[in-house]
Amino acid sequence: MTPSDEQNRSDSELLAAVAAANMAAFERLYRLYERRVYQYAYSVCRDATAAEEVAVDTMTAVWHGAAGFTGRSRVSTWILGIARHKALDAVRKGARQSENSTLEEAAQVAEPGQGPAETVASGQAGRLTRLAISALSQEHQEILHLVFYEELPYKEIGALLGIPMNTVKTRVYYAKQQLKQHIRRLAVQGAV
Repeated sequence: MTPSDEQNRSDSELLAAVAAANMAAFERLYRLYERRVYQYAYSVCRDATAAEEVAVDTMTAVWHGAAGFTGRSRVSTWILGIARHKALDAVRKGARQSENSTLEEAAQVAEPGQGPAETVASGQAGRLTRLAISALSQEHQEILHLVFYEELPYKEIGALLGIPMNTVKTRVYYAKQQLKQHIRRLAVQGAV
């Protein structure tokens, strides 16, 4: 059993306890997903306040909807799916978006050593990367967040976004190409 399979089994057991109205299990699940949901919501909303509201709304929906989890996906994908719908609703309802905002606020809540993105996001290289990511379209920021921060497989990303797996591959490819161009441009401009 891989660590990912073991984590999903653990998450599934927690969610089953939440479905049985076990508040301690919900608090544990909340602590496990609060930061991830916030970071993902921020990548969609680009607004810290809206991302906080989305995180709370998402976890409230998890509490109320835990019994409806069918197990057709990983628990993390199900929770991020709820977060995506809540974040898109927040954007549609006029959540403030700033063209100059960066992912620095989202990166600040990340725990050190969580994954490859946090390792890269250190020092000047991290600052340059955050600036380059903030210059990407919302669609490209979201896809890169799901691939690199959430480490979701393309198939699950496709299910989450409601697009075919080949479209996911294409978006990731173009997002990476755009990211490289922005990094080169910022490096030439001396943004670091």
